[in-house]
Order: sequence, then C-alpha cells, then structure tokens
Amino acid sequence: MWNIPTDLILDALVAILLAATIFYCAMLDRRLKALRSGQDGFKAIIDQLNTATARAEMSIGQLKQASGEAGSGIIEQHEKARAVADELSVMIASGNNLADRLSQDRSFEPKMDRTDRVSLQAEEKVVSFIADTAPKPATPAKELESGLNQTLLEALKKAR
Repeated sequence: MWNIPTDLILDALVAILLAATIFYCAMLDRRLKALRSGQDGFKAIIDQLNTATARAEMSIGQLKQASGEAGSGIIEQHEKARAVADELSVMIASGNNLADRLSQDRSFEPKMDRTDRVSLQAEEKVVSFIADTAPKPATPAKELESGLNQTLLEALKKAR
C-alpha cells in the first residue's frame, strides 16, 4: 500500500505526542501561576483574619473587665438603696405608730426612744412644711394649731 518507512511514521507520532505534551505543559504552567497568585491572596486574607481575631480577643477582655467593674458598682448601689429602704420602712412604721397613738389619745406625751425621736423629727419636718405651705388664715393661734394638728394627722394617715 503505501511505502512509507516506519521510522518516519514513528518520528511523526513522537512529534505529535511531543506537541501535545508541550501544549499540556503550557496549560499546566498557567494554572500553577494562577494558583500561586491565589495563594498570595489567601495569605493576605489569613493575616487580616489573624489581626481581627487578636483585636476581638482584646476587646472581649476589655468588655469582661468593664462589666465586672459595672457589676460591682451596681451591687454597691443596690446595697445602699436597700439600707435606705430599710431605714425608710422603719421611719414609716414609727410614723404609723405615732399617728395611731395620736388618733387614739390627743393628750399623748411620747416617750423618747430612738425610733420615736426619728419619727418626732419627721413629724416636725412635716409640720414645718405644712406650716410653710398652708395658707395663713386670720384665726386665733389655738384654732391654727388644732388645724395644723388635724392636717398633720391626715398627712400621716395618707402616708400609710
């Protein structure tokens, strides 16, 4: 059929295979370059991620410290408020007792223990406030005093 030497056919086949290998190597080189450039981008992203993580850890530590300080301040304020509330409840109870005794006996002379002194001081403050804010009627002193006592009694009853 064709008298083509086999050496030439084998050489042509090797040349075609070499051309295909060169083409494949060129494509592989392009892909490796793209992969290397993408790898550099990954390095930059990883560095940024590490920096952000370090900042977040520092911020979390600062937040923990700030919340601890705020918590201790709130606890301290709560304890002070509780003490004031307890003191006010004692004052209210003694005021209620005093109002009850005043309503039962108009000629009452209080004994002066600590709670009664506190309630007497509170009563004096209320009386002075009422005396300062009440309109000044043109009545005799005894009627004015009994009116103030009545106003004080009503104010103490309302405070209950």
